[in-house]
Amino acid sequence: MNLPHVRLQPFPRRPIAPRRMNIMRIPIVFLLFALARFTLLQAAEPDVESLIANGHMKRARALAEAGYKAHPNDARANYLLARVRREFKSMDEAAKYAETAVRLDPKSGAYHRELGKVYFDQVDTASILTALGLAKKCRAELETARGLDAKDPDTLFDVVAFHTKAPGMAGGDRKKASEIAQELVKIDPARGYLTLAYIARHDQDENRLEGLYQKAVEAGPRNYEAQIALANYYIGAQHANPLVAEQHARIALGLNSDRNGAYRTLAAALVLEKRYEDAAKLVSRAETAMPDDLSPYVTAARAMLRDQVELPKAETYLQKYLNQTKEPEPSAPHIAGVHWSLGLVFEKEGRTAEAKKELETAVRLKPDFEPAKRDLKRLK
Repeated sequence: MNLPHVRLQPFPRRPIAPRRMNIMRIPIVFLLFALARFTLLQAAEPDVESLIANGHMKRARALAEAGYKAHPNDARANYLLARVRREFKSMDEAAKYAETAVRLDPKSGAYHRELGKVYFDQVDTASILTALGLAKKCRAELETARGLDAKDPDTLFDVVAFHTKAPGMAGGDRKKASEIAQELVKIDPARGYLTLAYIARHDQDENRLEGLYQKAVEAGPRNYEAQIALANYYIGAQHANPLVAEQHARIALGLNSDRNGAYRTLAAALVLEKRYEDAAKLVSRAETAMPDDLSPYVTAARAMLRDQVELPKAETYLQKYLNQTKEPEPSAPHIAGVHWSLGLVFEKEGRTAEAKKELETAVRLKPDFEPAKRDLKRLK
């Protein structure tokens, strides 16, 4: 860091009392140190968008709410709060803030894109007629965003997602989705191949996924999402290759150690390699780095459950998550899901009564949790 240059006047020729000279110079020294400290603190303090990008939504929420409280008529403050509310599934509030952001600054493609995403997420809980209206509003906002910045990768991906998921009567167009994804390959190759993989995954075209993920990594070896996508592919039971998964997860962790995805994937890979002590050290490291998100413990435990190994340790990991997690991050396992996993661990250990209790808790917390309901019915 370069400190600002301060030009000091030469000392006058006549003698100056030492006391007077110190009085003249001390304030400048303090000013320099104060300025340096302020600059360092500013650099160290993450902003809302970086927190969102790294999945620290609870911390992002606190900053976004403070920003909105200080500047309720600021377009960016409304936009950031809309993003946070959408992640936490507070869709009505997210719509309100996103609409305000667009009204205050209609020339921002990002604001229109966010509003479109809010409308699209609202479809999940809407009636059929309302859902059709929301889908059309979503498409209009995304097309406006695209018109404002035709080469923005985030907007192009969201347009692809809309045309992939929305039915034709709501404006979806699978052919257009593929065309825009190919366009994105030319603009941002790694992101483009990941988008093509998104379409293939939606179509359940498993045969294309490996090649597309490999192309994404080749096109963007320093792209975190590409490395994690390929690592997660090799964690899957159908094409498990934990050694390769570990390799790509470690690359991702080296690219960004402030995101939990790499820790989770690497923890699973180490368990599948039967390197249980290494996995324990890793999840402990993840907890030190991100104490407000203990999801790597759950990932490691579920890998143990999958292979039916180290079940007592899996139980300890799941209990730790339940005991210490007051509110999960939106991308982390929900509490009901962890009770479900713990119930299955108990079942494998022959502790049927405790298994039933955990499954009942899972269903009580999330009445529409079908896997837990099926397993509870099976045990009864």
